[in-house]
Amino acid sequence: MKVKVRFAGLFRRYVGEREAEFEIPDGSTAGDLLVLLGKTYGHCLPDGLWDDESLKFHRSMRLARVDAGTIDPDETLREGDELLVIFALAGG
Repeated sequence: MKVKVRFAGLFRRYVGEREAEFEIPDGSTAGDLLVLLGKTYGHCLPDGLWDDESLKFHRSMRLARVDAGTIDPDETLREGDELLVIFALAGG
């Protein structure tokens, strides 16, 4: 299935892209997508934001469905989801 991920703020600056589309297996979770994002873009990020050994982002990194709020790492994604990478500490 395909999902679209939008990058904003500092994450966009680090990775140099506005958005990307990913083909992921049916039944993938937000956590699975975060691992894919880390493997894809981890080399662009500052130390401490992505850990290659544990395959985890810093706890401030979250995914949100566009216009629907943050989602838990164990939440299953759906075909056509549009997601936004956010830092929980960004405020608003």
